[in-house]
Amino acid sequence: MEVSAIIVAAGRGRRLGGKRPKAFVRVNGLPLVEYSLRTFQSAGGIGEIVLVKPAGYSVPHAPLFSKFAKLRAIVPGGAERMDSVRAGLAAVSPGAKLVLVHDAARPMVSSRDIVAVIAAARRYGAAVLAEPAADTIKRVEKGFIRATLNRSYLWRAQTPQGFRRDIIERAYSRAVRAATDDSSLAEAVGARVAIVPATRPNPKITTKHDLETAACLLGKRSRA
Repeated sequence: MEVSAIIVAAGRGRRLGGKRPKAFVRVNGLPLVEYSLRTFQSAGGIGEIVLVKPAGYSVPHAPLFSKFAKLRAIVPGGAERMDSVRAGLAAVSPGAKLVLVHDAARPMVSSRDIVAVIAAARRYGAAVLAEPAADTIKRVEKGFIRATLNRSYLWRAQTPQGFRRDIIERAYSRAVRAATDDSSLAEAVGARVAIVPATRPNPKITTKHDLETAACLLGKRSRA
């Protein structure tokens, strides 16, 4: 089992304001998380999937296991994203050499990009799917611009993010602060993280407007 994928679906999605956790809100008739599960199920090179759900939230285990043959385990997450990734790492098969971490809030990731992250992680030890910053980025303090950053050096990190298993486990064993992505923890233990340019839009779902946009884009893809 060389490559394991952890799909983090433990967020509550309070900004969406729905009754269900964000990853289990229905989009075009399917729970949001199933779009990621479908893509990782079909992606070449993925040996198994570990799904991290919200603690205390009831997930229909049997239907998911029957629909997704690569799904190895469904485990409860923690209070913070780091806690949830740790829970996923603990459920990965002993034989996995590479681990990909993906946020279920990014349902539009492509199989092609997943395979590219696997290849880069295998070659360099750590890799992140990302896109170049298109906007002009300002550094702001107390409501005023302090600097305009050179966007030619700036990239918007996405998921999946892939790592040699020893790197991601070492990163989490030494983590002493909260992090919004896994690559920053890998950087903190000296890993050199490669950038993998995304080949198609892979936005994160945060607000109701994002959800509406995702429904439109996912609907177009399903009809293509």
